[in-house]
Amino acid sequence: MTLNDLLEEFNVVIDTAEGLSELRSLILGLAVRGKLVPQDPNDEPASELLKKFEAEKKRLYDVGEIRKPKKLPIVTKEEIPFEIPESWKWVRFGEIFDIYTGNSISKRVKEEKYTGVVGTTYLGTKDVNYGFEKISYSTEVSIPEADLGQFNIAPMGSILVCAEGGSAGKKCGHVDKDVCFGNKLICNVPYFDFETHLLLGFIITDAFRDQFTERMTGIIGGISQSKYNELLFPLPPIKEQSRIVFKFNSLLSEVRQLESDLKQQTKLDAKLQLAVNAEVQQAPDAETSKAAWNIITNSFDTFYRTPESIDNLKKNILNEAVRGRLVPQDPNDEPASELLKKIKAEKQRLYEAGEIRKPKALPPVTRDEIPFAIPESWEWVRLGEVIELISGQHIQSANYNESGIGIPYLTGPTDFGEVYPEIAKWTDCPKVSATVGDILLTVKGSGVGKINLVDIEIVCISRQLMAIRPIILSNQFIYNLIRSRKQKIHELSVGIAIPGISREDVTDLLFALPPLEEQHRIVQRIEELFAICDAYKAQMEQREQVNERLVKGLVQEVLEGV
Repeated sequence: MTLNDLLEEFNVVIDTAEGLSELRSLILGLAVRGKLVPQDPNDEPASELLKKFEAEKKRLYDVGEIRKPKKLPIVTKEEIPFEIPESWKWVRFGEIFDIYTGNSISKRVKEEKYTGVVGTTYLGTKDVNYGFEKISYSTEVSIPEADLGQFNIAPMGSILVCAEGGSAGKKCGHVDKDVCFGNKLICNVPYFDFETHLLLGFIITDAFRDQFTERMTGIIGGISQSKYNELLFPLPPIKEQSRIVFKFNSLLSEVRQLESDLKQQTKLDAKLQLAVNAEVQQAPDAETSKAAWNIITNSFDTFYRTPESIDNLKKNILNEAVRGRLVPQDPNDEPASELLKKIKAEKQRLYEAGEIRKPKALPPVTRDEIPFAIPESWEWVRLGEVIELISGQHIQSANYNESGIGIPYLTGPTDFGEVYPEIAKWTDCPKVSATVGDILLTVKGSGVGKINLVDIEIVCISRQLMAIRPIILSNQFIYNLIRSRKQKIHELSVGIAIPGISREDVTDLLFALPPLEEQHRIVQRIEELFAICDAYKAQMEQREQVNERLVKGLVQEVLEGV
């Protein structure tokens, strides 16, 4: 397969940003290997071009325009990462580029002296982007002419590369005008005729980043100027450089168009999803809502093309469920008002039997609190009216183990699975326990709002957790209710070091209670719709994995076959 064949087929075999990124990497990888355009035997070889670099470097030193160049080690065969055409030559950066860092300015001096003044633009790492993205010159920091002698200048046409920190070797850019720049940036100025966009393309490749990373040192992570000078570069003849840059600019333009088309399709998909979701949300009753859901399930792969869009759909399903619009109401169901009477009686019985604490009076539901209309057979209630809430307690680390001795113990959401806990600790000094069917809610730490269902007979819980034990109700319905309110619960958390929610935040939570029979129907419908979502999502992820392997295989075929 040729590169042209791959380009023609690429928008068929791949429809993700990652795939297009892989294509861009391939184009640049071929460019720096001498495989993007044919060599011309009439071109002056790179060995002769290098002599001109050396002569110009000597002239610049003699007239005092550059410092004395340091002698660099000879390139050895062991260092060469890949083969290049005979007319090319492996060289070190320091042989063909004048390389130097910029100048640091303290925050105080920058604000007091160089902000909002007329002068030469000063760039920091934040102003430099990635690869062929343009440098941002909108910074308010400039160096006035009177102070320019104190600063290094990156001339128009040079290349800046980040040398330190998390962006080291990644952030880079082509300078479109003379600028001053920070000390965490390295400037690359060619000594002689050179297509600097070719250097920019090389910096984006693995061949550069592997070398760069190997030479990085320090806790922050950075490369010294001397080590940077020793990096290897595959130097083509000057005329071929121009042909290469012209070719990869043309090809990268095609990739950008494919990316633009993909983004446009993504936006259209998002609008379509919003329209479909709105159709469901605006359905006047459960029957109409069910019809809208049938349309979605019958045309699922048309409406939803990404795993993220399916996750959003699942949130919408839960939202419809707790509003009474997911399944039709049945006039034969005992209304929620009667169910509430039974729950109240059961709570009183449990209290008198000493099985629960005395139920606390909860604030009455006011009309102003009610966020939406619900079916006549439903009732607005507070969560504390229909559950027992059990607060976990801390157990000292000396009193639990990972050897399976004692009762399972959950320290927090780190022990949660997707639905059920994953037991990794046990204790023979139990304090507070939850039992099968309880809903575990995270109430402390960054995971506030995360939940799991208990699927074992007994498990001890730490103070990071509370157990919600529904009384008479479907625990699966309450589980889905809490899932639908996860973000709301998380937003209730207070505290900076260790955010958390109180018992009252949980017991005062307002929700719409359906009849018990309808709760079961809602749970069944959620499971049906989620199964469809999960099946499509699994297919989607599998297809993405296959596409990724296919793309890598095609890329390798091109690299080996050109």
